[in-house]
Amino acid sequence: MNGRLLDRLVLFFLWGALIEDSALVVIAWVAPAAWFHLFHHAEPASLDVPLLRRSAGQWLAFSVVQAIALWRFRRQPIWLPIVAGLRLSDVFTDLSYLIAVPSTTTVGWVLLVPPPFLNLVVVFVVLAAYRRVEGSRAAKR
Repeated sequence: MNGRLLDRLVLFFLWGALIEDSALVVIAWVAPAAWFHLFHHAEPASLDVPLLRRSAGQWLAFSVVQAIALWRFRRQPIWLPIVAGLRLSDVFTDLSYLIAVPSTTTVGWVLLVPPPFLNLVVVFVVLAAYRRVEGSRAAKR
């Protein structure tokens, strides 16, 4: 994969993930009932909202790291494998949620099934970009 395409894909994925994770944080804190209605057509039970907001803390951390990566990855490519690690960890939380959730709406399936697979793609793309940058740096030495 050429460097220009990789750079564009990295930007696309970092911006997309930043926007998605930031939106999830806002929904979890401002309108948690909307989450449960949209994805599960259900009202939240006693601990559902606190657990959703706990997840929002993770999404906020993702947003912060991805924002830093957007700002710094060209000068400090080490941010790319950091993002890869975050996105890889989310593969497991996404799959765990899908397995554990008792009911999901059609919208829920459409919006919740792709993320674990997209996260895997992000992992491979940002690691490929990191390897390319580090390989070109090593060749210059």
